Amino acid sequence: MVKQLHFRTRAYMKNTTSNAEYVTLKIPKALADEIDRIIQSGTLGYRSRAELIVDVTRRRIEELSANNSRGQNNFKQSSKE
Repeated sequence: MVKQLHFRTRAYMKNTTSNAEYVTLKIPKALADEIDRIIQSGTLGYRSRAELIVDVTRRRIEELSANNSRGQNNFKQSSKE
């Protein structure tokens, strides 16, 4: 199942990166080092920091969205209103 999720992430990245705009994020060095250890281990199938961060972020947003649909969270309000 893990590899299937990663293929989904790779497809997502492939489909969104051709016209995508990017932002730079700063994360603590210790977190970047942990991400690098995960990638280097090869056990979870990630090939780059970007791939891991996109997948983890997307999954967390999906989780928050699911919680929101159950009335547990109200994070989707736009700050542009």
